[in-house]
Amino acid sequence: MLNTQTSKAGRPKSAEKRKQILTSAGELFLTSGFSGCSMEMVAKQSGVSKQTVYSHFNNKEALFLAVIEDKCSEYQLDDRYLEIGDHPLLHVLRERGLQIVKLLHDDQVIAIHRVIIGEVNTNPRVAELFYQAGPKHSLEYLEKCFIKFAKQPITEEFAHKCAATYFSLLQSEFHIKSILGLDFALSNSEQVAHVEFAIQQIEMLLKSKN
Repeated sequence: MLNTQTSKAGRPKSAEKRKQILTSAGELFLTSGFSGCSMEMVAKQSGVSKQTVYSHFNNKEALFLAVIEDKCSEYQLDDRYLEIGDHPLLHVLRERGLQIVKLLHDDQVIAIHRVIIGEVNTNPRVAELFYQAGPKHSLEYLEKCFIKFAKQPITEEFAHKCAATYFSLLQSEFHIKSILGLDFALSNSEQVAHVEFAIQQIEMLLKSKN
């Protein structure tokens, strides 16, 4: 009954081990790259057996995807938010947009972008995996927000266009600067203002459709 055992804090041991594995894997992907990291290394750093790692993740690709998804979830960029009721679209976009900007300021997120760029020529598969779990996930998440919370029904095509535009506006100049190691950080107030500007552009785009 491993899944029902709990720690002193009340968390299932299997969940604790999974989180422990994800944390260790995230660190190793940053220091060793995707190609240089192995499941054996993850097991050793996590303090668990290789069998335990494989019981949670079938292979290294699945583990890498889970690390990226876990980071997105840390910033509440998952479908749980879409299930908490009805809200004005711009309010939702403002909240989610600020979370995306904060995510892009995360040191680990910046570092993994650099790792991916460093490996793309020798291992293009890792770039595809990262895109699926990271940027594409964020785009699809925003697209769902537009479809669910828009006052008037909108097509999936237009929702995708709005999501892609908003995501690009949120990344802006600071994102590429961060990857290049240039001075980029926005203060909290600057982040809020940055999101507000992006919201204004999206509001105009939505009005042009009506």
